Amino acid sequence: MKFLLIVLLTLTLQATSTLSTLRTFTQSDGTTFKGRLQGDAFMYWIEATDSSILLFNKKTENFEYAMIKDNDLVLSGNIYTKSKIRSLHPKSTSSFLTAHVNTLSKDNIKELWKIRHP
Repeated sequence: MKFLLIVLLTLTLQATSTLSTLRTFTQSDGTTFKGRLQGDAFMYWIEATDSSILLFNKKTENFEYAMIKDNDLVLSGNIYTKSKIRSLHPKSTSSFLTAHVNTLSKDNIKELWKIRHP
């Protein structure tokens, strides 16, 4: 009986996705933000709680806004900073979001996903 319980518990733990877990990520300057890992072995990204699509730049050790280039998700060169969004006046926040966050939407990711996963 104990063996069956252990097997069932193991199978349940393996089936649980860790991707939906909200995690804390740290930039090279020590600032943190919350987000979720998304994707699979072929295409992956981080979705911040403000819906920004991000990738990690190993050279700078920072998370950057992602963009699509040649049917691939690549670094934009723009470091993600949640503090800029919070410190701006509400009316100017939308222009910042349009310039950075809305350049890549979940719909864009879905379309890219379809291309990369036939």
